[in-house]
Amino acid sequence: MANIVKVGINSRIYQQENTGIPYYIKCLYDNLVKSQNDLSFVFFQTDGSKRIGDTKVIKVFKNLLGTLLFDIFFVNKLIRKEQINIFHGPAHILPFFKRENVKYVLTVHDLAFLIYPKHYNKIFNFYYKYFLKRSLRIADIIISVSESTKKDIIKFYKIPDNKIKVVYSGINSIFLNKIRKERIVKENYFFSITTSPKRKNIISVLEVMSNNAELKKYKYLIAGLIDENQLAELRDVIERLGLINDVILWGYANEDQLINFYENAEFFIYPSFYEGFGFPVLEAMACECPVITSCNSSLIEITPNKNWLVDPRSLKDISDKMINMIKLGERERDELISSNYSFSKQFSWDKTAEAYIKVFRDLL
Repeated sequence: MANIVKVGINSRIYQQENTGIPYYIKCLYDNLVKSQNDLSFVFFQTDGSKRIGDTKVIKVFKNLLGTLLFDIFFVNKLIRKEQINIFHGPAHILPFFKRENVKYVLTVHDLAFLIYPKHYNKIFNFYYKYFLKRSLRIADIIISVSESTKKDIIKFYKIPDNKIKVVYSGINSIFLNKIRKERIVKENYFFSITTSPKRKNIISVLEVMSNNAELKKYKYLIAGLIDENQLAELRDVIERLGLINDVILWGYANEDQLINFYENAEFFIYPSFYEGFGFPVLEAMACECPVITSCNSSLIEITPNKNWLVDPRSLKDISDKMINMIKLGERERDELISSNYSFSKQFSWDKTAEAYIKVFRDLL
């Protein structure tokens, strides 16, 4: 046991729905736990209903104060009790005080709360703006999920380049090794995923569709976990644009449903204003679905064919790319699908886990 290195992880956010960062934590640590290495992983949570492995729980009030106390203070009690050698904050935050003889690793996914603050409430923005700044300063190493996010960290927080390591996320192998099933949506459609219709720019796609007879020959399928207020706003936009019969609001989609939606869509459109990584773009490519996405942030890094990048602020550009995709010849479409598929295979959770293991070992 003397050679075992104990890694503690604040996996509190893993208790939330399996999207975004919770999905990242699950995929990363499922692979780390099953890998053969000299690391032992201990997960720190406020609830034990969902577990990845050895999970220690400190229950707190289910509100912002409880979250803050756990992330900033209570986690240190668990670090001390479990005799942790390395602590990993997989979602922007480290404990307020740094314990001696413990190395701290921080993963930063994006700085959306700084770049698009209007899409988040003021308390959320303050919490992350203040505590991320402190966490970046005390971290021994910072992991960024893309070159774009690394540049943002340097720009906004003046962190030295050599303190930040880019480790790309993976995509679940289920998207690459799928078995085609009967299609769920029978009509011809194009497809988007969103948790935030404004930041993901779904509204622009709806506006383009409302003014284009060619696009109205298709349904627009929108999947994703959207909170009630944003969903109500989205429904109002759909009604105002006269698209009630043209849009399918699916809600949360599990992996099997997502694969089916990707596989059978005419194309996937993801004209987001900003992304730290962009899982859906690579998942669509792995499912052999043509992709249109934005010419910004990390999306440039994960799109091999730059001809299908759009300016998310230009309705004309979005419209032109969507029409061009519909009119694409069979040979060109197959070539696009093939090159995207080959590119997506580079992103695996095995590679991501190997990179993390190296980071942990190098620290010691």
